[in-house]
Amino acid sequence: MNDAVRALVREKDLSLQTLVRLEALMRQFARFVEDGCGIRDLTEVPAEAAERYVSAPCTDGADPGASIRHFRRLAVRTLFRVMRAEGYDVGDPTLDLVLPSRARGEFRPLVDDEVELCRAACVGAAKRSRAAAVWALGEATARTGELPWIRRIDVDVDRGRVWIAGTDRTAARRGALTTWGRAQLERYLADEPGADDDLVLFAGDPGSALAQSSAVGAISRTLTRAGLGEAPDVRPSSLAAWAGRKVFEETGRLDVAAKRLGMRSLDRTAVFIGWEWASTRD
Repeated sequence: MNDAVRALVREKDLSLQTLVRLEALMRQFARFVEDGCGIRDLTEVPAEAAERYVSAPCTDGADPGASIRHFRRLAVRTLFRVMRAEGYDVGDPTLDLVLPSRARGEFRPLVDDEVELCRAACVGAAKRSRAAAVWALGEATARTGELPWIRRIDVDVDRGRVWIAGTDRTAARRGALTTWGRAQLERYLADEPGADDDLVLFAGDPGSALAQSSAVGAISRTLTRAGLGEAPDVRPSSLAAWAGRKVFEETGRLDVAAKRLGMRSLDRTAVFIGWEWASTRD
C-alpha cells in the first residue's frame, strides 16, 4: 500500500485534493478487505470483495450514493494500476463492476468532483500525457470541433491561456487554463517538441470529420475511465459547460460566461451551463 501511495506522489499528475482523497479511500479499501473479507494480501482480492467495498454503507450507515461509489471504484482501480506499474502481479478487480449513472436530465455540466475523477482517470490512460492535454484544453472551454485547430503557438503556458479559433457556432476567444491544465500542457509540449505552427493534438486536416471524431473519442475515453461513460446526461461538451459554469459562479455575470465560452446568445449560455435564467427574469 505504501509503495502505491509513494508512486502516486511521484507521478505528480494529481491535485493535492484528489491525491489525499484517493489515498484515504485506498487505505480504507485495504482495511475493508482485511477486516471484512479476511484478505491480507492485495494480490488475492477477488472482484466480489471490490464490489462489496464500493457498495458498502458509509460510516454513518447511509447509502454511499452514486458519487461516492464512483470515486471508491476509481480509488480501487488506481491502487491496482499503480501496483501493476510497481511490478506486482495483479489485475483489476473492478474491471467488470458497472455502476448506475448520476443522471439528472438530458444534458448537464460536469460537477467539480466529476472533473477531479476525470483528471485522475487521465493518469491511467495508455497515452496519459495526451489524454491529460486534451482534457486540459477542454477545461479551457475548447469544444471537440475546436480542439483539432489548436496549434502550439496558440498555447501560452506562461500566461496560462490558449487561443481558441472558434467554429461556425462559437466565437474565437482566449481560454483560461486551469492550474491543473497548465501543468499538463507544459509537460505535454515538452515531451512532444515541434514547430510553432504544428497542431498540438491532431495530425492531418483539422477540419475533417476524422479530426473531430478523434477529439470526441479522446474526451469520451476519459469520461468512460472515470465511470461517466454510461451517464445519459453527460457528453463531451459537459466539460466546457463545467468551465462556463465556474466562470459564472466566480463572476455572477452570464455575459462573461458567454464570452468565455464563445457563445453569442445569453439564453443558450444559460441552458448550456445549467442555470435557470428564465425563472430569474419572470
